Amino acid sequence: MATSATKIVVNALGKAAGGVNAHFVLLVDGQKVGEGTAGTTAKDFVFTPVLTSDVAHKVQIKYDNDAVINGQDRSLTVNSISIGGKTIAPTAGIVSYDKGALDGKDVAAGQSNLWWNGTLVVNADKSYFPVATPAASTGTKDTIVVNASGTPAGGVNAHFKVLVDGKQIGEGTAGTAAKDFSFTTDAADRVAHKVQVQYDNDAMINGQDRSLTVNSISINGHKYASTDNAVTYDKGALDGKDVIAGQKGMWWNGTLVVNAPASDFPAGTTTTPTTPTTPTTPTTPTTPTNPTPTGPAFYVATNGKDSWSGKLAAPNADGTDGPFASLQKAQQAMRADPNIDTTYIRGGDYRQNGLWLDGQDSGVHFVGYGSEKAVIHGGSNATVSFGLGGAKNVTIEGLSFADGVVGGHYVYADNAAGLTFANNVVKGGGYGITVQNSANSKVTGNQFDNTGAESIFVKAGSNATIVSDNLIRHPNAADRGDAGIWINGSSDVKVTHNQIENSPEKAIAVGSVQTDGSDASYRVTIANNKVIDANLESNDGGGIYLINRQQTLTDHVVVNNDVSGTTATNPSSSVASWGIYLDDWTSGATVKGNVVHDNIGGVFLHGGWNNTVTENVIAGNSGAQIGLQQDVAWSGWKGHLMNGNDISGNVIDVREGTAVHIYGPANVGNLHNNFYSKLNASQDMFDVWPQVLAGGGKGHLAEWQAAGYDKGSVMLDPGFVNPGADDFSLSSNSPVYGMGFDHIAYTDIGLLHG
Repeated sequence: MATSATKIVVNALGKAAGGVNAHFVLLVDGQKVGEGTAGTTAKDFVFTPVLTSDVAHKVQIKYDNDAVINGQDRSLTVNSISIGGKTIAPTAGIVSYDKGALDGKDVAAGQSNLWWNGTLVVNADKSYFPVATPAASTGTKDTIVVNASGTPAGGVNAHFKVLVDGKQIGEGTAGTAAKDFSFTTDAADRVAHKVQVQYDNDAMINGQDRSLTVNSISINGHKYASTDNAVTYDKGALDGKDVIAGQKGMWWNGTLVVNAPASDFPAGTTTTPTTPTTPTTPTTPTTPTNPTPTGPAFYVATNGKDSWSGKLAAPNADGTDGPFASLQKAQQAMRADPNIDTTYIRGGDYRQNGLWLDGQDSGVHFVGYGSEKAVIHGGSNATVSFGLGGAKNVTIEGLSFADGVVGGHYVYADNAAGLTFANNVVKGGGYGITVQNSANSKVTGNQFDNTGAESIFVKAGSNATIVSDNLIRHPNAADRGDAGIWINGSSDVKVTHNQIENSPEKAIAVGSVQTDGSDASYRVTIANNKVIDANLESNDGGGIYLINRQQTLTDHVVVNNDVSGTTATNPSSSVASWGIYLDDWTSGATVKGNVVHDNIGGVFLHGGWNNTVTENVIAGNSGAQIGLQQDVAWSGWKGHLMNGNDISGNVIDVREGTAVHIYGPANVGNLHNNFYSKLNASQDMFDVWPQVLAGGGKGHLAEWQAAGYDKGSVMLDPGFVNPGADDFSLSSNSPVYGMGFDHIAYTDIGLLHG
């Protein structure tokens, strides 16, 4: 079918409430094509979506943040809608007003003033979308200019490709000084296109982090900053997933995408497109697509020999020299040569007994060769694939581990420090990467699939370790274990930007299980992680789980995480399954800016004191959204009284389950100034023991507040983006932002690499 860019203009203004203006989204046939925020002065909002020509479309203006705040009634007024130059009044016969959800129910005639949330729908016939007449060509091509610079690593500069609608038109290598890279192409006239700058050789080499900086993209003279609203950053593969707002610094592989309107490609900038020729099948590369390693190094390859020098990446022509065959020989060679501390392992399968590194091996690097896949296989003779005892500043990067024994470790470090485990792939076996008594280490950018026990275990004495940007799928597959990431007996650890999926028990666990403090953890930061479907095989656990049996103030921080799907073996509202679970006297912790949704329970405090739970979105959980319980008793032991907990400023949506559950005493937590939505004020949504409510153990909102809870709390529509699809992110003009709620950086949650 023919398509063309159609100019749609919405003339609108609005009335504000609580300092927030009216917001609307423009859709065509239910698909979002843009949005706008209307001030008190009428203005034109212009959109140019590419639509199928010569067919009818529904043009929809969806008002989505209606509210009454302190007597101010927010509303949107639509004066006119113009489609392809034809102006339609909102009261025209082809316009209707679908109040509430866009579901074809409660539909009224079109009107200019939208006093409540709803959608103006213009049923535009095909005459509004004619087939565009091709413009005569002058033979002039389109010009695209990318201004960029880069930071090298390993002596290699940042490389990028330029594509239009997914087809490469050129490439460039960016040095440290910014410069213009100019490209020409033939793109169809008067049609919107996607102009894409794809960074493709991100790497960390010897502490150097290669990156690309894109200052601007110009399209036929129209200059876009990388942070322009028309620009997005598709991290990882160019697949429309993990898309964030545009930014200058590209710290990982991905693509800046300029959604350029048809006006950037006016008539006369292109020759008539010709039918593309069938591309030839690319030749299989004989060298890695990533840069060839530079500097002195040893090499290991499946076609190598331990009798050779190991200084060649491949056997020479006469077969007299080449790479080593074994990691053990490379270890010996690096010990003997003080000038070489790096071994590159070429692609292939390696089935060898485990390699143990000690103090003699400090500072060495075992690194995969380019993009080749080197697989280190475990087995009954190798319960540890890489063992590090006494070694410091060791790097293991870009390798794959498979076929380990269930009770073993792929990587096990003890009494070491400054270790880096980066960009490895770990499958099956037992433990993935275990760091014990090894401070200042890094576990970053790895992928774990079906490890038998914990994928990442940071144990006693591994202070200031960083666990970041790891993808973990189905950890603890053999023994069920405790967590995908387990931090125990280590302080000042940062757990950031990880994604953990399908955990039999906890996804992330932090804290102590001993009462004497011998395995205590303090000041752990859990930030920007994404937890999906935890506690699948347990009735007591959480997506993010903290435990504190030594009963001290921990100063842990749990901030800006997304936790969903935390369930139980036998799901019910009575099991101890929570999205964020502060168990066994966890105290002095801050839980802020998290999105906790579609779990059994939301956030739970069990026995702790001086915790702060604030400015979280807690929504759509099937049990209680918030729970507090004093009673921590096992083996006849009871501890510190629960008090001083502050729960305030949270968005608490009760479309499912109940609001708050407290198992006394009544003062275990101070709830105040929260924002409730979808709360049936006439139903018993709150329960507390002892029975301090007028109706006994349970009560509705008025009884709850009469008992002294939730002073200053209000009911409102928080403006979720798409709660029907379990998207409980807040729209940019949610009313809570004008009431002290900090913006949650949703695009920063989850993996950095995409």
